Amino acid sequence: MAGIAVLIGFVVAGGLQQLHYTGLALAVVSAFVITGAGNAINDYYDKKADKKNAPKRPIPSGMISANGAFYAAMLMFAIGILLSVFINYSCLALAGFNSVMLFLYGRNLKSSVFAGNVVVSYLTASTFVYGALVLGNPAATLFLALLAFLANVGREIIGDVEDIKGDMKAKIKTFATKYGPAKSWFYGRLYVGAAVLLSPAPYALKMMGNYYLPIVLAADVIFIASMITRSARMNQKLTKIAIFVGLVAFLAGAVV
Repeated sequence: MAGIAVLIGFVVAGGLQQLHYTGLALAVVSAFVITGAGNAINDYYDKKADKKNAPKRPIPSGMISANGAFYAAMLMFAIGILLSVFINYSCLALAGFNSVMLFLYGRNLKSSVFAGNVVVSYLTASTFVYGALVLGNPAATLFLALLAFLANVGREIIGDVEDIKGDMKAKIKTFATKYGPAKSWFYGRLYVGAAVLLSPAPYALKMMGNYYLPIVLAADVIFIASMITRSARMNQKLTKIAIFVGLVAFLAGAVV
């Protein structure tokens, strides 16, 4: 998914006209590897909780040692950052910064209230900017990144409601366990609603072509449905679909 997001950012920034495919390939692979590193380091710091809650995962099941996962993560971080060196300095800076944030998320921020949600949403949004940085044109993806950030923050907050019973039992601090389901729904809807309200802006500012508007409005309808439902699980499913349709809107608006 990280590699696809980089590709979308590249296309939205005008990559089909500039044909800078070597840089694109390096960016896709580096984002893929750095994301893998983030997943590995997350498993490393979750090893105690996974031993109880997910014993079949690689570390608690004995498929890989905890130290092995840690060193694999460090190696993947290094490879991802090294690949970015051959793109440009802007990509190097973002790859390095995101690697640090992924490490800190796994070690510290995941258990913090709200900060973890914001970091995950930032990392998701930044992959689009990373693709645009290959061409030195990050401004083209700022609206895409902003909308992705807002929608993902909302989705993350409401997603905590789905896991609230298990999180409370495991004494995991989340927005939902601290403030309760009602406030989680309120603030989650607030962020998603902001994304919906801002979604026509790229078309109004003539940043996107004619195909963008009808497709993004379809995404907005699904987002609104996700806000109306009272099921956190259904919200997660609908939001995921809406985000995908929104990405199609940006692709269509950039290409046509």
